Amino acid sequence: MKGILPGLTRTAVVIGLGALTAGAQAAAISDGPYVGIVGGYQSTDLDWSGNLGGSSASVDSLALVGPRVGVVGGWSAWGNNIYGAIELNAATSTADGTVRVDGSGLKLESEETYGASVLFGRRIVPGALLYGRVGWQRLHSTARLGGDSDDQWFGGIRAGAGGMWALSDMVTFRIEYTHSFYQSEKWKDLAGTTLKAKPRENVFQGGFTVTF
Repeated sequence: MKGILPGLTRTAVVIGLGALTAGAQAAAISDGPYVGIVGGYQSTDLDWSGNLGGSSASVDSLALVGPRVGVVGGWSAWGNNIYGAIELNAATSTADGTVRVDGSGLKLESEETYGASVLFGRRIVPGALLYGRVGWQRLHSTARLGGDSDDQWFGGIRAGAGGMWALSDMVTFRIEYTHSFYQSEKWKDLAGTTLKAKPRENVFQGGFTVTF
C-alpha cells in the first residue's frame, strides 16, 4: 500500500499537468485589460515586542494563519514571447493568532491587503507561461488586548512567482506563491501598552482571470 499511494499521486499530478498543457496548447493567453478572482491560504509571521502583564515580552514569528480571498485587475501585453502586466489587487483573510504572557491574552489579526505589482514572464508553450511578480503591498492588522483594540497599516515589498494556463482565449488559470516584507509599525492604544511588530506574509493562491 505504501508503494501504491505515491504512485497514484504521481500519476494524478502527471495527468493534471498533461491536461493543463493540452488546454494551453489549444488556446492562447490574451493581452489587454483583465479582471479575476483569487483564493488560497495565508500565513503572516510577526516578530513583536511590548509590555504585557506588567513585564516586557517579545515573540519571534507568531504565526497568523487562515484562508484568503481576493480580486485582481490589470493590463497585460506581449512582445517576442515575453509577457508583462501591471496589476492591482485587494484581498481579505481570517488569519489570526493568539499568545498569552503573564496571564494577558493578546490576539493579532491579519485582515485586508491592497497593492500594485508588475508581472513579467515568458511563454513556455503557446498557451502557458511562467512569471515573476514584484510590487508594493499594504496590510491592515488589528491587535486586541483585553477589552481594547487598535488598528495599524503596514507597507512593504511583495515578490513571488507563478504560472498561467489558458483555458480559452479569454479565460486564464493561475497559481502562485508570494512573500511580503513589511516595515515595522506600532500599536499604541492597548490600555497603555505599546506593541511593535514587523510582519512577513506568505500567500499560496490560485484563481481565474478574464481578458476583455
